[in-house]
Amino acid sequence: MNILPASNVGQVFGISIGNRITPITTITNLYALEIDPQASAAEYRERIIGPVRGLLPESVINTIEEQLSGACTTEIAAFKAFSRIIGESGNKFVVMDTAPTGHTLLLLDATGAYHREFTRQAGSRSAGQSSTPLTVLQDPEQTKVLIVTLAETTPVLEAAGLHEELRRASIEPWAWIINNSLAAAVTHSPLLRERAENELVEIDAVAHQHARRYAVVPLLTKEPVGEELLRAIISQKE
Repeated sequence: MNILPASNVGQVFGISIGNRITPITTITNLYALEIDPQASAAEYRERIIGPVRGLLPESVINTIEEQLSGACTTEIAAFKAFSRIIGESGNKFVVMDTAPTGHTLLLLDATGAYHREFTRQAGSRSAGQSSTPLTVLQDPEQTKVLIVTLAETTPVLEAAGLHEELRRASIEPWAWIINNSLAAAVTHSPLLRERAENELVEIDAVAHQHARRYAVVPLLTKEPVGEELLRAIISQKE
């Protein structure tokens, strides 16, 4: 499940996915979904406005549409789509891909707000026996958060900021992945070897300041597009 405004999951698997659950036909029991925040927001607005369209004056409809056109509505709609997938997952594994930016933090805020409102309405006794998206994310037996970054100063700092935001929400990141690393690749270029040496400082920071566990993925000569190349990454030996 990808919740980024610009998703490339379909490109990776070489198929069109979009804002619907789509089977990856080459891999058994694998499905993909690219949640389009704007499309989800449009559907959310129509569910609210649709029943009263034609019953209320056009000016009133326009006012409601304007009130529902903000960023808050988009985040609510994306949260609803995310919550539905989590709620319906059962014993399936759900992999959610999002970015360590404000979009992720807004989603966490929405998740936390829902949890607080649910707890308030249900009462502490009932809430303790119930599951919300936030409790699922907080449970290390149900959720493993992987933070993906590059071995560069700014990406590592951004990822570290997300790491702390997650901890403040009582969500403990499970591991970090350092992607596209020259230090883990074989290179004979003096310039690239110098860059690889510079990466070691950032990799060391991740290993000793931020992550309980981490993995380093080398820079590849080809983009990992398609099942064969994806499996090749998994089968790489340390």
